[in-house]
Amino acid sequence: MTILKIIGGPLKGKTFSLDGETVFIGRSSKNDIQIKDATISRKQVKLYRIGHKLFLEDLKSTNGSWLNDSLVLPGEGFEVGEGDLITLGNTVMLITDAPPSPALQPRDKTPSAPKPKIGKEGTRKPERERREKLFKNLELIYSVSKLIRSRLELKEMLESVLESLLETLPRIDRATLILLEKDKEEIREIVSRSRKDIEETSKHFSHTVVERVIREGKAVRMSNTDFEAPSDLSATLSTLKIGSLLCVPLVSNEKTRGVLYVDSLSGPYGFRKDDLLLLNAMSGALALTIENAQLRSSGE
Repeated sequence: MTILKIIGGPLKGKTFSLDGETVFIGRSSKNDIQIKDATISRKQVKLYRIGHKLFLEDLKSTNGSWLNDSLVLPGEGFEVGEGDLITLGNTVMLITDAPPSPALQPRDKTPSAPKPKIGKEGTRKPERERREKLFKNLELIYSVSKLIRSRLELKEMLESVLESLLETLPRIDRATLILLEKDKEEIREIVSRSRKDIEETSKHFSHTVVERVIREGKAVRMSNTDFEAPSDLSATLSTLKIGSLLCVPLVSNEKTRGVLYVDSLSGPYGFRKDDLLLLNAMSGALALTIENAQLRSSGE
């Protein structure tokens, strides 16, 4: 019998038997497996069987679902098996007592296989490197989850989150969390961290990009600011010596509580799409923590 073991998150240590044909997982009590994790959607994913095979499907969740180190595209079934890790928000689950799964690939579809990554010596990218990246990302999620549940003051906790980001993603030179006034789009507080050899970051970020993310509620990724930035931004980004950047809104209960902004000064193409997905996965929990802190400070 296939077992789903929770190895990270609110239900850490719990196990569930996947003996049904279809198992729904989410925050709502209407799911077969309910996980009270604010970073998970009311109905996040379903696991279902076809013959002896088990598949995972994302149900158009807000923060996305991950199978090992790959994002699960909504509406498609991906086969899972022994040793696979499923990450939903701050919750990480391990599939055990099941046959091994093939490489991540949608059911009943035959997409063109990606070209193997070739190293300097003409060999495929080592499996160890892929696993190291996965575990670093998981360690970051664990670290942030632990910090959020700690008794640290909000500012101290947010500073620690930024330090964890700098440790996990070496391409980040500066990281900033910008908090908004409750129910307003005005900046209330700025928390920043940077590498030791980089200038202090408290005012060194693109205000235009931050204002755009606050206004539109959508993340911005600029791989190369020389080519991707609109003309009215180019001068500012050049002055700040920003080669590439990511900016993600922190949204809770349909309201933007702030933004998470990181940039690289070492040149263009400092960030990958996976980095943006990782920050998006963290954003929900951070937004909820900020909202709760605002409610406590206002006495509600």
